[in-house]
Amino acid sequence: MDSSHLKAAQTDRSGGPVRVVLATQSSVHAFWLAGALGDDAEVVPAALDLEQLGVYLSESGLGVVMVDFSAPMTEAAALLAADLRNGWPGVVLMGAGSAGDAASMLAALHCGVTEFVNWDGSEVEARTAFKRQLQAPVAPAAAPAPTAMTMDGTSVAVPLLGGRVGMGVTTLAVHLAVMLQEMQGHDVRGAGRRHHVARKPGPSQQLHEKSAHAALLDLGLPARDGLLYLNITGSYSFVDAVQNLRRLDATLLDSAVEKHSTGTAALAWPADLGLLREVSPTAAANVIRTFKSLLKAQVIDLGGMPQAEFLVPVIRECGQAWVVCDQSLGGIVSTAQMLRELESKGIERSMLKLVLNRFNAQAGLPAKEVAQRLNLELLHVVPDRGTALLSAASAGQLLSQILRGDPYVTSVRSMARALLGEPVAMPAPAVPSPGILSQWAKRLRRGE
Repeated sequence: MDSSHLKAAQTDRSGGPVRVVLATQSSVHAFWLAGALGDDAEVVPAALDLEQLGVYLSESGLGVVMVDFSAPMTEAAALLAADLRNGWPGVVLMGAGSAGDAASMLAALHCGVTEFVNWDGSEVEARTAFKRQLQAPVAPAAAPAPTAMTMDGTSVAVPLLGGRVGMGVTTLAVHLAVMLQEMQGHDVRGAGRRHHVARKPGPSQQLHEKSAHAALLDLGLPARDGLLYLNITGSYSFVDAVQNLRRLDATLLDSAVEKHSTGTAALAWPADLGLLREVSPTAAANVIRTFKSLLKAQVIDLGGMPQAEFLVPVIRECGQAWVVCDQSLGGIVSTAQMLRELESKGIERSMLKLVLNRFNAQAGLPAKEVAQRLNLELLHVVPDRGTALLSAASAGQLLSQILRGDPYVTSVRSMARALLGEPVAMPAPAVPSPGILSQWAKRLRRGE
């Protein structure tokens, strides 16, 4: 294709022309874009080849790189976009294609384009999208992580860690996220100090209750278990959010991210776990930072996630984390190992608080002794309600939806209130018999 410039243009801040480099095999699309942008930019057609495109990437005046995802170029365009994202992360990457071709639009979205121009749309829409990207502020450098988990305005984020799979982290994370959503949607921080008056909500109230105030980031293992509890498919994944970070705003949150019936937003790993290699720990923390400006609360399920390298940036972004552990010997040992690994990466014990899950006062170590053995501050004790939770899950519901007064639900409600700044007194757990305590102490000393 002739790579000569198709249109004279305005100048950028350095005095040179603002350029849109269009990677395409279609001269028709190149001339259409030049006509759409008019004097706003200079369109430079280029082949779908990174080596040839590199000539323009280093030149001054580069405004946008636009990749044409139209068939039959879709596969080549996706490969080029991936190379651009990895090799030239500072480049503003836009996509183009036909809105009637779902494959091209989906490929562009998965490649992390900041805008999608429809060849069948109006020139005004294309020009508006282009100007929006030129005027978009450059992503700021990572801000220093807070020293404690605090409310950023009205936003709070809490990671739940689990030393191994099977300690109930996902169940707890799902219930906590939904509880936070309900509290924010109904403004229970004020209502908790008033008598509730039952009344049928009006249309405006119903609409408000469905707005996303809280989110579950289902990033633990086994993957996507949280979505099962919420009964959603999660077609838009956490990897999509990472790749579309520049586009992650209230509109995308409302339109693309799936929600529970309560309005709780949910993002999980994709069904193809091979895509996880595309998510760096820093990128994950950046998504959480972006969500702070869009949501009032985030609960991040990291149960069973073995890579300390992934956990560290998330913990630093949130300020601290809740370590979920049960009374089992295996749970305590695996949690202690996880804590040592985090400590070796620079995470201090003061940043971590213990949530003792599935607590049974008649079995196992007392809550305070578990905290002492792990050298963690005991923050919450959650009672063992396995049968009730299983019964609710079998009915396709959360326990909080069918038994609001269940001890497990009451405990989660206390956790949510504490996150939202309401002081909650933690009830003192019952002490097990000396015989049980003695048996556990002996087993731990023997290293069983």
